[in-house]
Amino acid sequence: MSYGIGVEWINDYNNLNQLHHEHEDAGGFYDELRNHDGATGLFNWGNSNAWEDDFKANARGGHADQWLERADIVYFTGHGSTTGFYFRSDVPDDSQVRGDFTSNGNGNDGDLRMGHGDLEWLALEVCNTLQMDATLNGTNRDVFDRWADAFEGAHAILSFTNVSLDLPDPGRVFASAMDGRWLSVVYGIPEWLVQGGPMRVIDAWFFMAEHCQPTGVEAAVLYANSPGTNTGADFLHGHGFVSPDPVRGQGLFSWTWIPHAC
Repeated sequence: MSYGIGVEWINDYNNLNQLHHEHEDAGGFYDELRNHDGATGLFNWGNSNAWEDDFKANARGGHADQWLERADIVYFTGHGSTTGFYFRSDVPDDSQVRGDFTSNGNGNDGDLRMGHGDLEWLALEVCNTLQMDATLNGTNRDVFDRWADAFEGAHAILSFTNVSLDLPDPGRVFASAMDGRWLSVVYGIPEWLVQGGPMRVIDAWFFMAEHCQPTGVEAAVLYANSPGTNTGADFLHGHGFVSPDPVRGQGLFSWTWIPHAC
């Protein structure tokens, strides 16, 4: 089954410290799935061509329906924090995709509203975005408050709770764990000799973190649930079960957060 992928990455920040390996990180993800799994590469934007506007919901003034929502899985790597993930300050729309920080608890000021198109999974290879608690301008919001309203059909956000290192290989390792080539990619075992088998999306993320990041780094996933869904059991398209989209208004809608220390 063909599926769409997109990546955005930033090394050359004009507003934060420079990074060095994000092009390799995102490129490894993109090339692994295009070259070895038949994925359709929809976009690969870097540095000043990577825009916050591509992720920000149309309802919030962005153009996510034209970019983020066209892909089944999107991978972003650059800077992040407890409040969101960062872009250059000289690109549309502004420099951060931010979580919800309303003081009344309704969570209506965040930038992400995902799942209107094809998107199932958003992988954020950035620091701190899925930390349990965060404070902005005196308002404390936990991970559910910040990102709950991002799920409007999307299945999962994958990221980290603390500081992750700037490395060249997480994207390729994550992708190879999902498409089943991880024994070859990670350990150098010839494909003709043995196949590792594909991992579930969330297991692939945790495998990547364990292999690439040092002890003390903590990965995390946040996924949505509604009756008749099982998004935590998702495989990448063509490799196993993919849950129906979690839909609001059809019974109990909830979220599951799982941290995983390296």
